[in-house]
Amino acid sequence: MTRVVLIAGHETTVNLIANGILTLIRHPAEALRLRENPVRQELLRFEPLVPFIQNRAAIADIELSGVIIPKGSTVILLLAAANRDNAQFPAADRFAPDRRDNQHLGFGSGIHSCFGAPLARLEAQIALSALVRRLDNPRLVVDPPPYRPNPVLRGPRHLQVALDGITA
Repeated sequence: MTRVVLIAGHETTVNLIANGILTLIRHPAEALRLRENPVRQELLRFEPLVPFIQNRAAIADIELSGVIIPKGSTVILLLAAANRDNAQFPAADRFAPDRRDNQHLGFGSGIHSCFGAPLARLEAQIALSALVRRLDNPRLVVDPPPYRPNPVLRGPRHLQVALDGITA
């Protein structure tokens, strides 16, 4: 249980905030707009911290693009790909904080919804809102940053950031 709490409650939030900082630094115009408005769900859709889920099984025969996936087959859910589907998200490769009807899969769905999602959203909103208000002209020293060697939890190992100052 301790391992689950550490991974689900800490590692995911660390990566959510780090990926959010990375995205906002790479999109300074949008970051400036977010100084007055809370950070939205778009960050999690655009830079997912859990790109795929493995070890799921088809509960029935499923036809997908003309191919039958037999009941009981192991499937891997590519959440990052689904979150970049242009049929669901017009201009899916563009970071758009004001995107409406943003039904991404970053926190799962249905019975697999993340139990800690409300807390993670609040933590990310507080941290990222404070950063966009306080950091003056942040920019990455190394881009892309080094990523953790974990394919299941995606996030930078660290971010080297230069800035012109910090506002009180």
